[in-house]
Amino acid sequence: MRQMTALIKPAGASCNLNCSYCFYCDEAGSREKNTKSVMDISTAENLIKKMFEFCGDNSVLAFMFQGGEPLIAGLNFFKSFVETAEKLKTNGSRMNYSLQTNGTLITDEFAEFFKENNFLIGVSIDGDKPLHDKLRCDSFDRAMQGIELLKKHGVDFNILSVITAKTDAEKLFKFYTDNGFRDVQPIYCLDNLDGKKADYSLDAKQLARFKKRFFNMWFSEVSKGNHFYVRDFDNLLSLLTKGVAEQCGASGRCNAQLVVEADGTCYPCDFYCLDEFECLNINDADINGILNCDGLKKFFEYDEPKNPLCSSCPVKNVCGGGCKRYRALYNQLSGYCPQMDFMLHAINKLRTVR
Repeated sequence: MRQMTALIKPAGASCNLNCSYCFYCDEAGSREKNTKSVMDISTAENLIKKMFEFCGDNSVLAFMFQGGEPLIAGLNFFKSFVETAEKLKTNGSRMNYSLQTNGTLITDEFAEFFKENNFLIGVSIDGDKPLHDKLRCDSFDRAMQGIELLKKHGVDFNILSVITAKTDAEKLFKFYTDNGFRDVQPIYCLDNLDGKKADYSLDAKQLARFKKRFFNMWFSEVSKGNHFYVRDFDNLLSLLTKGVAEQCGASGRCNAQLVVEADGTCYPCDFYCLDEFECLNINDADINGILNCDGLKKFFEYDEPKNPLCSSCPVKNVCGGGCKRYRALYNQLSGYCPQMDFMLHAINKLRTVR
């Protein structure tokens, strides 16, 4: 059985919001072509067809829709996508669908469609209304209304939160528990590619402090046998118990993603959708060609320096230096690594989790 994932940008970097810290707007804005069109179904069909040709029978294909705001592509696009995948799937194969949204464009019709086709929806909520609205364009009420529609139709969803210098770990954890959100993914705010700091940027000490405090509350919950999935911590747990993690970069080893822009242009990683790493176009190349192109080779050759402490770090075999996009933050202070600080705080407790 072969498995393959495509991370699809059906509306490119287009979004109905203009969040202050959006890393994808920063990436797309630095490219020669900043795709803001909607993917046409012929491009979607080429992608689906070539993935099935590459994987063959009895395969599992995961289609993950992100943006920008993917719902801008419209309900008819997603209906056509699913219909095309059903038509083209090979013998014994199946598809998994997920979508990440700011939640403000969810309607009853979208929610019904998500339920019918077993979509997992990730909704971006940064915490309570004052915190969320500060950097997310006063969208809290509309996003929470979208969540209510998902609940109404029984759609599986989780919560994604951008963690900034303004995020208080205790308040965020209380917000989750008060609202029954127990499947969450913290996303640690990145500086822009030019390295300029903003008032919401995390520094190294803030990152470690947040992770340790949030971990303590999570550990208290799971120690009681309560379900509380936090992607970071569950990936660390998987690394400790199985030696593998589903989160790219969790172990410091990059895996090639297939990121597909609205016009079919492919990139190797959501954090590196940049001109120098462009990986052909799905309308012109097959999967083998993309996986062996110069852009992908450049991506694997490119690296960010690991923290000098890595050489003597007692948890280096688990961390591996971390995701290379975050290493500038890990290297911010001489003689200090926020990831080491957090890992040494958490690792012995993690080993007790069953």
